[in-house]
Amino acid sequence: MLKKTILFSLIAVVVIINCGSTLQNLPQPQQSKNLIIGSLIFEIDGYQNVTRAYRDNIEVAIVGRYVEDGQLKQFGEWITTDEYGYFQIANVPDGEYAIKGFRNRVISLGDLNIVNHLNDPHRNFYELIHDNLIGFNADIFDTKPQQRIINFQHNIFRLYQNEIVDHKRLNRLRDYKLSDGDVISEPPVPVYFIENYPESGWSDFLNMQM
Repeated sequence: MLKKTILFSLIAVVVIINCGSTLQNLPQPQQSKNLIIGSLIFEIDGYQNVTRAYRDNIEVAIVGRYVEDGQLKQFGEWITTDEYGYFQIANVPDGEYAIKGFRNRVISLGDLNIVNHLNDPHRNFYELIHDNLIGFNADIFDTKPQQRIINFQHNIFRLYQNEIVDHKRLNRLRDYKLSDGDVISEPPVPVYFIENYPESGWSDFLNMQM
């Protein structure tokens, strides 16, 4: 009887985990650290005869640099978007940050890697690369903390048939038509985290962004 009770309890735990929210865990703030937030949508518009928009499970490479104990240090981390395309990294140092690139697996195309090399002001754009190497090296950074929030806003990347990549960064999305025909609206990125993490210690800092 005891064995059956334990087994039932384990099954119940598994069911709760599998049926729970897909929201990423948001750690509580540490002293003098910052929260990176943003969203990313990847549209394919005719490339290799594929037309589709992706939001979830996109791997995003965030790079940065900061000063610690008088020394300049580099930051680099991969983060995966949630089902709505949002991402966050908690408790990063004061510094400058940028989206280095991202990778997304498309069943008929394999891994697609979009990158900005971030090392030449005259070549400051994103492009499709045909290998899996997205390093964390960078010299150009475009986003700094504001009241401890590093807000990358909404980033929409569209890959065209000729391999050109268009990038837009928007504060909010109002009736935005995706390449696959869907029309979406999204509030400013801080609103998403305020609504989905109401008990978070970051809430006051997020509200300051509004």
